[in-house]
Amino acid sequence: MNKAWFWFIWALTFLVVNLAAVPIATFALYGIQKGMSIFSVDYMTAVGTFLFSNLITLHILIAGRKRNKKGVVIGTNIAVLQVACLIVFISTISTTAIIFTMMVIIAAAILLVKELRGRRY
Repeated sequence: MNKAWFWFIWALTFLVVNLAAVPIATFALYGIQKGMSIFSVDYMTAVGTFLFSNLITLHILIAGRKRNKKGVVIGTNIAVLQVACLIVFISTISTTAIIFTMMVIIAAAILLVKELRGRRY
């Protein structure tokens, strides 16, 4: 894969995934009172949203650095699904949207572990 295309795909994926995760993270921070510790549940929810949302961008970064074109393509497809699920979750806040979002994030975590362990898919 061409290096310029890889960095373009990765930067675009990083930007879009984080733009979809920002509203969920900011919504988690609405209930914070003045003087609250940064180790509260609300802050951890916001940080966790960003960390779990960026598992797929980390997978794409590692796959691209290993020159694994198939891994980059699969990761990009999962990132598109993840953004779609996050947008549906933001707009509906239904149980079904939460389940689909969690399934896609779990798939991203599985892909990241497989990429770290080697090409086995």
